[in-house]
Amino acid sequence: MKDSPLICDFPETDLEDLLETRVFHTRGARLASPPAKPVVGVSDSSEEMELAVAYICERFIDLRTAFSLFRRGMLVVVNLFMVAILLLMWLMDNFYSEALMATAAFLVPVWAACYLFEIFFPLTLPVRIDREGKCVYVVRRGTCYQIPWQELEVAFSYNWQYFGSGVMWDKQYYAHIYLRDKNYLCGRRPKKQLERKKFFSCYKEEDLYRRWNFVLRFFNRGRLPEDSDNLALANYDSYLDEMQGKSLRAKVFGHLVFIFLMPTVIWWKFSPFKYKWPKEIEAIFGKANYY
Repeated sequence: MKDSPLICDFPETDLEDLLETRVFHTRGARLASPPAKPVVGVSDSSEEMELAVAYICERFIDLRTAFSLFRRGMLVVVNLFMVAILLLMWLMDNFYSEALMATAAFLVPVWAACYLFEIFFPLTLPVRIDREGKCVYVVRRGTCYQIPWQELEVAFSYNWQYFGSGVMWDKQYYAHIYLRDKNYLCGRRPKKQLERKKFFSCYKEEDLYRRWNFVLRFFNRGRLPEDSDNLALANYDSYLDEMQGKSLRAKVFGHLVFIFLMPTVIWWKFSPFKYKWPKEIEAIFGKANYY
């Protein structure tokens, strides 16, 4: 198994070597900014970006950095699996008495545990990119950074992930934002001169570049008309906006499907277990907390 460089034609960077503590090693780091440069030949559309985007308006965009696919899709898989198994056991119960009850006694607590995880695991703040103020706001471990757009340091890299005893390996691609103590804004004072925070994480290299190009397009051109349709499922508020003007039947059916397949998106709006932007940020944007 041999490492290979990233496809993007960006310069290599040694920012990783400047970190006092490297939580995990990545390879082939390429500097995408400053200045912020798009990856040539890759789309900048907002299509299929609802997993990465927590909120978008003309002024700023909130970008999810953690568990975007896992937390959004976990209950979908769990619900479908549990319903399928319980239906199968209900059919088998006609031939083997108590099969349904025995299976339910084991699966229902597991089902409930998945919901408890989603309910009580705190929601992390996104990365906020402010077009109007030309700044990027990042919170990491209680420290809030305000990074001028022209000083934003983002690097692409990858790591090998182990997927099984059959020696199955695959690359996972990352975009990291580097945080310098000079950009400290509020909260806990940084103890290190340089840290990093995961910006994006993808298993397909092109997906990483598409997200980056979309961010650059938004910053340079703002929100386009098609973004409203493409990002209608980014959060519960945008979904409600999309449902305006629809018939009552469509609204009821849509909400039933939404509750069963994506209950996490609704819970993210009302959950009390989530971090909030510090008052210094709320003084700029108001109480706009999206996850």
